[in-house]
Amino acid sequence: MRFRDALALVAMCLIWGFNFVVAKWAISGTPAWVAGYSGAPPFFFAFLRFALLSLILIPWLRPVPKDWKRLIGAALCMGGLQYGLIFVGLQSATPSGMAIALQLGVPFATLLSVVWLKETLGPWRIAGTAAAFACVALVSADPTQLTLSVGLLIGVLAAFISAVGMVLVKSVDVGPIRLQAWIGVISTPPLVVLTLLLEHDQIASVASGGWGFVLALAFTVLLVNVFGHGVFFHLLKRYDAALIAPLTLLAPLAGVFFGITVSGDPVGWRLLTGGAITLFGVGLVMVRRNRALPKAALVREETL
Repeated sequence: MRFRDALALVAMCLIWGFNFVVAKWAISGTPAWVAGYSGAPPFFFAFLRFALLSLILIPWLRPVPKDWKRLIGAALCMGGLQYGLIFVGLQSATPSGMAIALQLGVPFATLLSVVWLKETLGPWRIAGTAAAFACVALVSADPTQLTLSVGLLIGVLAAFISAVGMVLVKSVDVGPIRLQAWIGVISTPPLVVLTLLLEHDQIASVASGGWGFVLALAFTVLLVNVFGHGVFFHLLKRYDAALIAPLTLLAPLAGVFFGITVSGDPVGWRLLTGGAITLFGVGLVMVRRNRALPKAALVREETL
């Protein structure tokens, strides 16, 4: 890999990792970067994210895709529904925990390809999948107190939803940037309905965040999505996905690092051990090619 491309990949992963902290602040007001700000309603924040993304990507909406049924299902799973759940989960979950839980999108996509697309798993992918699920459970549960992190369980559900979207989009003939544009357009109306039905004081909550909230929204759209996906798809054109996919595990590692150092996430043996084994298990699944669903190893990156 060329040095410039390697630097771009590292920058992309650091941005994606830091976004867990930015999203946590936008949703909950922690860490306390802006005095008096306690967070925006999660569905409203998701609505703003996809509305802004739609405006930026308007030029890529044409030509209009033909398979509307699958496109709508894929867009909702990979967009509004997934992110609505992630933001709801981040109200109580830590950024580092969420960074780990969302990696289950890869083994979920692998299992769905077995059920729906008749993919066959070898021993390495079976072992990696089992390790990933077991260790996310370790991160999410505290057996000494018989408690579960509801926020992380919601994150696991979001990972499953994103994997369903990846399987649905397999048969939709649409390029990656145009897909992002349609995800924004299709996700926006349901998020408007959800925020109107379930949330209140949206404008006042956002206004209390001031320029900090504006910067957070710009970060998650312009840097995470526009810049991050620009780099990601550029790298996929130059290099094989089997090389790029494992390297993107730097993003959840960065998410854990920033969660601990910036958000002050608690550090314990369950987070460190469970997180390390989860990423190792996901890495095993990534490096073994999925014949029925070639992009299964990229499920998290494709849906960011």
